[in-house]
Amino acid sequence: MALSEDQYINRELSWLAFNERVLNEAARTELPVLERLKFLAITASNFDEFFMVRVGALQFMREKGLRVKDPSGLTPTQQWDQIHARASSFISRQYEILHQQLVPILHEKGIRRLKVAELTLSQRTHLEEHFMEHIYPVLSPIALDDGLVATIPALQISLLCTVLSTEEAKPLRRFVLFTLPNSLPRHITVPDAEGASHAYLNLEDVLELFITHYFPSEKVTACARFRISRNSDIVAEDQEEDDLATAMEGILDQRLKSPAIRIEIEAGARRDLVTAIRQIGVAQNAQVFTIPGELDLSAFFAIAGLPGFDELKVEPWTTQNSAQIEPGESLFDAIKRGDILMHHPYESFEPVVKLIEEAAVDPDVIAIKQILYRTAKNSRVVAALVKAAEAGKHVTVLVELKARFDEARNLDRANDLLNAGAQIIYGVHGLKTHAKVCLIMRRESGHLVRYMHFGTGNYNEATARLYTDVSYLTCRANYGSDASAFFNTVTGRSRFVHFQKISMAPFGLRERLLGMLENECERAKQGEAAEVMLKMNSLEDRQMIQALYEASQAGVKIKLNIRGICCLRPGVKGLSENITVVSIIDRYLEHARIYMFRQGGRPVVFISSADFMNRNLSKRVELLIPVEDKEAKKRLIQILETHFTDTARGRILRSDGVWHAQTSTSKKSQRSQEIFASQAAKRSKQRNLSPDVLIPHVPKA
Repeated sequence: MALSEDQYINRELSWLAFNERVLNEAARTELPVLERLKFLAITASNFDEFFMVRVGALQFMREKGLRVKDPSGLTPTQQWDQIHARASSFISRQYEILHQQLVPILHEKGIRRLKVAELTLSQRTHLEEHFMEHIYPVLSPIALDDGLVATIPALQISLLCTVLSTEEAKPLRRFVLFTLPNSLPRHITVPDAEGASHAYLNLEDVLELFITHYFPSEKVTACARFRISRNSDIVAEDQEEDDLATAMEGILDQRLKSPAIRIEIEAGARRDLVTAIRQIGVAQNAQVFTIPGELDLSAFFAIAGLPGFDELKVEPWTTQNSAQIEPGESLFDAIKRGDILMHHPYESFEPVVKLIEEAAVDPDVIAIKQILYRTAKNSRVVAALVKAAEAGKHVTVLVELKARFDEARNLDRANDLLNAGAQIIYGVHGLKTHAKVCLIMRRESGHLVRYMHFGTGNYNEATARLYTDVSYLTCRANYGSDASAFFNTVTGRSRFVHFQKISMAPFGLRERLLGMLENECERAKQGEAAEVMLKMNSLEDRQMIQALYEASQAGVKIKLNIRGICCLRPGVKGLSENITVVSIIDRYLEHARIYMFRQGGRPVVFISSADFMNRNLSKRVELLIPVEDKEAKKRLIQILETHFTDTARGRILRSDGVWHAQTSTSKKSQRSQEIFASQAAKRSKQRNLSPDVLIPHVPKA
């Protein structure tokens, strides 16, 4: 069955619908104002990446005159036109929420961005002193020639000014450019503001206020604030590169000079400055967005995290220790006792980090092998691997240099590990390595025991507190053999072998999932109950969508929990009426991939690093891990079922491609993330109870 155009939702428009769902959280009046502000900042950050990557690719196709249609039947130009219309509407709503809803509440609660006209003399003096000490020496005005040529870094706020020289017989006007580096704080605190607990000016406000210090004998007649997004859909053709590290350094340099995809200009700019900004960015009219307020709403992350305003934030959920690990216990002993499943961030990511740190100093550990895709800024994981290498252990790390926007950091991490004596692999030719696995080999009583961590998320202690993911710790021998074979395949060019338990993309992972779906189809055709529950970030792959449609037509009940992009159209009679699609947008970013197939009442459950995206299944090195431990499997199924009953934060996709709030017959709504936090706290409390204390059940009030 080939997919027709009306059976496939456009990927880019589906992503925009996801970001609109995130923006809906910023509009929730029942949420504290700083939580709402955080969601607004998230939408802005998401939007930046979308334009630089997805819209950048579309613009490249348009410029090349390519008219190839996507599976939904839209050409690159048609997609670009629809994106522009949706983006304009989205921006209007962002600033409507900011100005009409959030700013009034922030002012009432004492958080204010002051206007220059509101400053007292002492405040101006304070700001001028700050400017002269911290800003003036850092910034460099750049005079532009008649061609208005300038290389402006992506996503940095810039000011284009007209400067008039009055010393000449005939006044001369020139354009001068300032770019504001990320090393300077965006918000400058203003002391002693009446009626405000936290008052501030934006960096661009302060620069414009004291800009005459750069031109003491001249006159600045006007300034315009703008921001450029550049095409970041530039990748290394690593099949042709002998030195991938050098190639990636070249890619980073290319991105600084890549074409402008979007230019945001703050409203109120003079027409001649707008024309000049367009010329600098070599931009068409449709690429220029007039912004009805301050630029770069992602800067509100800093305001949302201000200390001392706890009453304006959500009450935190305490991250719990795993109930399967005893306090102070060796991780090796805990894993040896039985497989450990952890649901982050409800349960701490700390055991994963401590396992690697413990391995680094354990004299019985002889080797550590690990994949690193994205890591924290000051990564304890990397520090532990460096320590292990310096201690003489055999450390092999595959550092993925092609992890978009983390290339520079990963280059630095790779060099640190290389200098410590670790064996470094810069990914594999033609593929991104996205698998999440750590293999530790330890001598015990004359035998070699393999300990493993398999996960759905990155080895990043920072994002592990913000993203929901699953970790699986085990020392099962057959998994250990598979893990060793996997590393031999990706680091040693070994011929691919079929594993005993795990599956690997691009060699067999897709086929295993398709086989599981086909098995459910056959059971449904024979009159058996057939069911599939799948949780992922995105669903775009045409072959997988087609297989899901065929399973639905065979009578398989399919529940999909998809955070972001969903190109499948559910609920279409005769095609997908047995498919339900739910999306959860809440406090944490849903990131886990969990796949369950009923298999005649003996469920098979997997965790994975891979979404149902063509890039994951065909163009990346990914892993699919069956979870065989009885209790772990039961927990994963319960996680899936809880998401599908979420009526507080769940949204359901209809056949028309529009997302709607889930309804419930119960008076009390269910919120899955809150349930998981409560369950983690309950498990932790039960573990901490002394075994010689009897706890009676008492009637509820």
